[in-house]
Amino acid sequence: MTGRTPIRQAMALLSTPHRAVIYRAYYLDRSTAQIAAEYRITECAVRAELHDAMKALQRIVASTGPAGRSEFLAH
Repeated sequence: MTGRTPIRQAMALLSTPHRAVIYRAYYLDRSTAQIAAEYRITECAVRAELHDAMKALQRIVASTGPAGRSEFLAH
């Protein structure tokens, strides 16, 4: 992963819903209750979506190979 930081590049490869829930939870530091209120869904649904999103992000990082993983983890 070159050019942009590895996390930004990996995030760009996520689906829009996955990217949005990770952004709200980790970049905007929103709680699951806040995200649930924004989306008008249950907190359980938010937790499930966040879990799926993080698994997808993990798969993207793993698919970059050893060099990509070590570069990703360094940031």
